[in-house]
Amino acid sequence: MGNPKAFLTVPRQEAGYRPIHERVADFGEVEQTLNTSDRRLQASRCMECGVPFCHWACPLGNRPPEFQDAIYKGEWKMAYDILTATNDFPEFTGRICPALCEKSCVLKLSMNAPVTIREDECSVIEAAFREGYVQPQHYERKGKSVAVIGSGPAGLAAANQLNHRGYDVTVFEQHEYVGGLLRFGIPNFKLQKTVIDRRIKVMEAEGVTFQVNTPIDVENLPAGFDAYCICTGTPQARDLNVPGRELKGVHFALELLSQQKDRKSVV
Repeated sequence: MGNPKAFLTVPRQEAGYRPIHERVADFGEVEQTLNTSDRRLQASRCMECGVPFCHWACPLGNRPPEFQDAIYKGEWKMAYDILTATNDFPEFTGRICPALCEKSCVLKLSMNAPVTIREDECSVIEAAFREGYVQPQHYERKGKSVAVIGSGPAGLAAANQLNHRGYDVTVFEQHEYVGGLLRFGIPNFKLQKTVIDRRIKVMEAEGVTFQVNTPIDVENLPAGFDAYCICTGTPQARDLNVPGRELKGVHFALELLSQQKDRKSVV
C-alpha cells in the first residue's frame, strides 16, 4: 500500500464526459480520461482492505487492490500483468462494466466515494496498448481443434482462453462483423468499435481464425473439430405479458440498439 492515508486526503475524481459541443458532432465515446498524474492519485485511494469486497464482487475475480497499487507506483507493466491474469478484455469491461467492485468498495459503503476502479482498469489496458505491452503471443499447440459458435463477449473470451491453452480455434459468426453484442448491442458512445477491432487483430495474430457471414445450426455443427463451444448468447428476447405490451412504440431493447449499424458505427 503506497499511501495509506490517500483515501483521507485525495477526493474521488471521475474523468467525466467530453464537452457537449464536441459530443453532438459525432457518435464517439463520451467519457474522457484523466492524465497520468491524476490517475495515479486516484489509484492511491485504494485502502488495500484486509477483506477486499471489491475482489469478491467482481464476477471475473479481478484484484483491484493489487493493480491499483502498481498504478500508484507507476509500474504500468505490472498493473497490466495483474489485470490480464483474470481479465481477457479489460478494454471492454473498463468501459461498459457496471462496476460491482465499486459498489462494494469500503469507501463506497463508508463515505459514498469509492475508488475509481473501472476507470483505473481502463487506463491500465490503454497504457498497455500505448506502450507496446500488448503483443501477440505464440503458444505450444496441442494438435486439437475447437469450433466456437458466436463471437460475442462469451465467444471471444472462450476463443482467447482456448487459444492460450494451445487449441486451434475457429470462431463462427453469423453477422458480417465480429463482436456480437459488443458491436451490435452497445452504442459507440459507450464502446467505440475500433476498440473491438484492435483486440480482434491481436487474436488473429495469435492464431485465432474468424469466419463471418457464417450462420451455424447448432443441431448440425460443422465437421472436422474435436470439440465445440456454443456461445450464441440470447438473441431471442423474453417477452412480457403485461398491460400495455401491445401498444404502439413498445419494442425490445436490442431491436433499437442494433439499429446503430445503420449509422455506419460498426466500423
